[in-house]
Amino acid sequence: MSITLLLKIFVKMALCIAIGFSLRKSRVIDERSHNNLSEILLKAVLPFTIIASSQYEYSESMARSIAAVAVGSAAYYAVALIVIWTIVKKSKLNEQVKRVFVTASIFGNTNFVGIAIMSGLMGKSGLLLAAVYNLVYNIFFYTLGAHILSKGKNSFYDIVVNPVSLTSILSIILFFVPRLPVFISDTVSVVGDMTLPLSMMILGSMLTTVDWKKLVIDLESYVVAFLRLIVSPVLMMAALVVVGKFISISHHTIFTLVIMTALPAGTMNAIFAEKYNCAPKFCARTVTLTLLLMVITMPLLISVCYKFFP
Repeated sequence: MSITLLLKIFVKMALCIAIGFSLRKSRVIDERSHNNLSEILLKAVLPFTIIASSQYEYSESMARSIAAVAVGSAAYYAVALIVIWTIVKKSKLNEQVKRVFVTASIFGNTNFVGIAIMSGLMGKSGLLLAAVYNLVYNIFFYTLGAHILSKGKNSFYDIVVNPVSLTSILSIILFFVPRLPVFISDTVSVVGDMTLPLSMMILGSMLTTVDWKKLVIDLESYVVAFLRLIVSPVLMMAALVVVGKFISISHHTIFTLVIMTALPAGTMNAIFAEKYNCAPKFCARTVTLTLLLMVITMPLLISVCYKFFP
């Protein structure tokens, strides 16, 4: 893994975002087709990408990394939810803004951006560990996160039928069994390779709906960005330094936990905020701002990782 490789991935992401932005501006993509593309990504392309990750060669070290990522990500979500909700509920923010502030600060873009970055940086091993992290994300977001944004109106059934959750579980099972036949695994990989371009084009389409003037002066969005892009991953690195003094932690585990914790606010926050009319415009601005700032923060954090975890 190198900063040069990361920058190449960012350039690819930026070009795909620009394509999506221009297609939405020229009305080739409208609101309906934008929503349809999002459904295709979530229900078809992402699941194939996650299944493709299961074809990474089995090893005991990777099995330990899977367990470590599951435990580390669960600990992050549990602690972050308690701490940030306790702090924010005492603030003077609007009730709806409070709810978005909490979820946007905690739940990153593990589906679209996270899987794309991990795939580019670490290949199938990165995909598999990202799928594990994403599974834990789904458990927390579709229960507690959705509960916060909907004020208790969401159905917990969503987590059971969510295709990303189901295929994340399937990918872990397939990792421990014999490999799929080549003609099947090749087909799965071909479909899965659409994740990065399609997800970034969808994000580019979303950017056309943002009020850029309000975004520049939205102080709350900057605070969320600081928590999401800097505080959370730095605390994760600090925790790994402490834990690493007592037990051995693989590089794959470290980079997965840091990168997946350093992602911009997830687009699912915006989708649920709009669905339940919970400060949707503030949420869209926050998602956009964190996505833009990640281009600066992610390379810096990875450089710090190299220094502390050579």
